[in-house]
Amino acid sequence: MSRRPYPQRDAAQPVELLRHERDFTANASHQLRTPLTGLQLTLEAGLEQGENARLRPVLEEALATTRRLHRTVEEVLRLSGSPGPPRSSAPLRPVGQVLRATQQRWHGPFADDGRRLEYLTHDVPDDLPVPGGAVTEMDVLLDNARLHGRGMVRVTVRDLDDALAFDVTDGGEVSGDMARLFDRGRTGSGTGTGIGLAFARDLADSLGGRLSLTRGTPATFTLLLPVHRDQP
Repeated sequence: MSRRPYPQRDAAQPVELLRHERDFTANASHQLRTPLTGLQLTLEAGLEQGENARLRPVLEEALATTRRLHRTVEEVLRLSGSPGPPRSSAPLRPVGQVLRATQQRWHGPFADDGRRLEYLTHDVPDDLPVPGGAVTEMDVLLDNARLHGRGMVRVTVRDLDDALAFDVTDGGEVSGDMARLFDRGRTGSGTGTGIGLAFARDLADSLGGRLSLTRGTPATFTLLLPVHRDQP
């Protein structure tokens, strides 16, 4: 008996699903763009008035968060609109600047939780250029460690000649189906609904790098990023 071939629409289904996912992501990002821009303008206007000095630090923090969200939305739009494997156009930034930016943002939240955030660079040159999109990825990993990990969080940077390895380790553990850890809608606990790790992995790919879980206990995520030693 001859085997009946699959209908053509079955073969095209993965392509259609991918197109639908990218269209949905682009549409959602466009919808976020306008209110974020309006919120940013409102916060900037509030800072210009400067009538209440006690509110100024709060407004500055809110404005910085809004700007980061705006950059993330722009990155999502860029990735969703790229045919095939996307490549980031993020400008290069000194690795020291990337680390300081994340440390300034996350030291307070971890301290509020009674947890310590520690950075180890192992003699990595402070001015070594890396893709600026690494800031977003580090934010995702630190947010993941805060929400789903425990104890002290350590960020270790290792120089691998042609790449830098950023290890984010906390005192928790990752169990369950690790193959699905980076699926959208999942977290280390298996109950999440966000796109954090999935987005960070896609962004790492677009930067020519890689994001992976390198140890389950203690939980350690490693971000590999190419270095550009010949560029200022």
